[in-house]
Amino acid sequence: MRIKNICRPKFERFLQFHAILETAIGKEVEWFSDPVENTIGTIAFCQGQRGWNYAVLRRDWTGDFQVCDLGANLYSLDAARVDFRRAMAGAENTEPSIFPRNSE
Repeated sequence: MRIKNICRPKFERFLQFHAILETAIGKEVEWFSDPVENTIGTIAFCQGQRGWNYAVLRRDWTGDFQVCDLGANLYSLDAARVDFRRAMAGAENTEPSIFPRNSE
């Protein structure tokens, strides 16, 4: 899967309740989408946990974005990017879920 960087305002336009996502995963630093913008994601730093987190979201049958994958407490931005890209690639074959995946 090809993944492209997008700007924060574009990412925010995709989500009705963007503030809730940022509250859950931390201060976002990078935003991404697939070429057709059916899968989007963001990488964030959580000051309280002192770790890197990410969220991958995919459109559901109504066209709204739902959480597909979450990663938490990764030790570096580089580690978060690697895990995030793997999660984005795998998002095409998964159903949206509210349950985070375990990351260590």
